[in-house]
Amino acid sequence: MNKSASNPREPRARQEALRAYELRLFNLYRLLVAFVFVVLVLTPLAERYFGVVASINPLARVVALIYLLIAVAVLVASERRLSSTLALTLMGVGCDIVMGTVMLFAFGGLNSGVGVLLLITVGMSALLLPGRMALGTASLATVALLSESFYSLATGRMPDRDLGQSALVSVGFFVTVALFYWLARLTRESQELVERQGVDIANLAQINELIIQRMRTGILVIDEKAEVRRFNESAWYLLGTPPAGEANVRKLSPDLYDRWRYWITTGKHNNVPIQIAQGVPAVVPRFTRLGDDEDATTLCFLEDESMVYRRAEELTLASLGRLSASIAHEIRNPLAAISHAAQLLAESEELNEADRRLIEIVMNHCTRVNGIVENVLQVSRRERSRPECINLSSWAYGFLNDFKQMQPLGPDQLRLNIEQREALALVDPSQLTQVLSNLVRNAIRYGRQPDQPADITIRIRQPNPQQGAIIEVIDRGPGIPAPLQRQLFEPFFTTRADGTGLGLYITKQLLGANQASIDYVPVPGGGSCFRIQLAVPQRSLVQS
Repeated sequence: MNKSASNPREPRARQEALRAYELRLFNLYRLLVAFVFVVLVLTPLAERYFGVVASINPLARVVALIYLLIAVAVLVASERRLSSTLALTLMGVGCDIVMGTVMLFAFGGLNSGVGVLLLITVGMSALLLPGRMALGTASLATVALLSESFYSLATGRMPDRDLGQSALVSVGFFVTVALFYWLARLTRESQELVERQGVDIANLAQINELIIQRMRTGILVIDEKAEVRRFNESAWYLLGTPPAGEANVRKLSPDLYDRWRYWITTGKHNNVPIQIAQGVPAVVPRFTRLGDDEDATTLCFLEDESMVYRRAEELTLASLGRLSASIAHEIRNPLAAISHAAQLLAESEELNEADRRLIEIVMNHCTRVNGIVENVLQVSRRERSRPECINLSSWAYGFLNDFKQMQPLGPDQLRLNIEQREALALVDPSQLTQVLSNLVRNAIRYGRQPDQPADITIRIRQPNPQQGAIIEVIDRGPGIPAPLQRQLFEPFFTTRADGTGLGLYITKQLLGANQASIDYVPVPGGGSCFRIQLAVPQRSLVQS
């Protein structure tokens, strides 16, 4: 993230820097004005601009020189940071008011034009000082101006009509303060808003950059000369990790260049995957323009072929799930009627053994088809999980007792192996029961050697407290051939004619809803192991 967004001191530092910059300009302006006055009083220009009084009045020359020295001293003190910005501003404004009043007297009052300098000083104080101090500056300037005016009026140096002019200038001081203060406040608020927006934009740009860099889809920015301006990490990998200096699309991949030219010419995409480099997945390139101009920059997306096929497979499965659910609903009603009719026929006393055998076959197949319908509907419903923090040790004993009551094992063996008595997990207990029941039934049906009872072990362990608990269902059967292991959790995959191929798929979906996973692990020496990795419970849930 941008550091300026996380450091609250930086806006204040920028404001101080801005005030220091404004103070420097004010000090340079003061030095320039003082220098101009010195030039005027020491040359024949004094008589031309200020009258004879200035030229013959030695006070004017003394005041001009003193003001020049003060301007130099304030500028040096400000540049060397001898005090704070506020103190330096107050010192400069105070000197301006005092020396301005003296210069008014020395140069002949308001008619000399010196009063304008006080007006500028008051305006600058409104920019550099807080509101109350700026009003104090205007009041001080008003008192100084009126004092000089009354003194001049009393001594006969100023006519009566000029007193009204002094009063208007005094009112102008306060108007100037109000106006400059409002403008300064508006400017600073606008600047702060711009800075905040700039920080937000910078943060957003950085977030977007991180998202683009971490995307699995390769992204290229190609200009009208077929030069790659920007690309993310995935694009660099899919291009075969080219050297940093190589940026031409034709040199990077002639096939990609041909696809780009074909799209520019026809406006159509070729969805046939291409192999850009050896050892990297094939990609399907897609293009779009950045702007309305035909020669505008092109944005190229390099999608991994496997991702495209996986997305298409997910869409197909979703559509198939909805279709299967609708078909299952249509099958359910006539199936119930067939089953009910078969039950009524079985109650008849006039049936012979052959007919009763046929009715039993009908009822068995009705039960099987009903199980398929229930599995299909369960896939389409996708019930929400309600995870709880449970102790797997106590839960497993309850599951074992319930399973043996619902399905007698006979000669088959089902045992528990609990390595950690305090193994905790965050999972929906009912869905975990459904998952484990399905795995144990599959182990009883398929995980046995010919003409031998099944030997199944449910092992619970938690090697690391920072990781979720592990449940393993292990059998001693023939195992699953390696070519079939990748298809175990795919929907409708089965090796038996009477199977639906949905059991393990539903199991994986239920575990996924609980932030858990399942994998098949071959057992050395024969057998199968289905390993469930459960989610880590939150600390707050554990403490409660």
